[in-house]
Amino acid sequence: MFHKNSPYLFIIKFLLSFFILYYFFPFYRGVIGPGGNLYSSFIDTHFNLIVSFTKFLTMSAKLLLEAAGYDLFQQDYSTIRIGHSKGVHVNPSCLGWAVMSFWVAFVFANTGSKKHKLKWMIIGVFSIVLLNITRIALITISNHLTWAAITSLDHHQTFNVASYVCIIIFISCYIRVQKKYERTHLAAKQT
Repeated sequence: MFHKNSPYLFIIKFLLSFFILYYFFPFYRGVIGPGGNLYSSFIDTHFNLIVSFTKFLTMSAKLLLEAAGYDLFQQDYSTIRIGHSKGVHVNPSCLGWAVMSFWVAFVFANTGSKKHKLKWMIIGVFSIVLLNITRIALITISNHLTWAAITSLDHHQTFNVASYVCIIIFISCYIRVQKKYERTHLAAKQT
């Protein structure tokens, strides 16, 4: 129906994979959220990926700040603070799911081998997660030291902008590397 390099095929694959990934998150929250129609106590207890990922982000930010010499207090898995400062509460909307979904969908919809795509998906998701950990640590320090320039920002929007700037850079790199690979691969086939 469509040639493998067709822009229409790319758009269809991108939109379909993005919406599947993006809407999996609210569906999954419904499965692990007590009181919901889809709630599963078994999945909530044993496979709560949202709590696990939140713990990973806050513990990573905590380790980063402790390595910088700060004494941190962690009230629960989603909140960290320095001393008696306001601290940071990481809720599910802070996990970067939409940004990661966008990146994975972009790479999936492109041409290239599965191994090549998987490598780029991992690099992008890792970078977004690293950016998120840095954001959590920076907000924690900012609240402790009352840096108005940072504490007055909308942290969710700032993270999204920074993430999409990173994604634009990654898209540029991905396209450049993919074109080079295709030229090399085509030249090898012709000889």
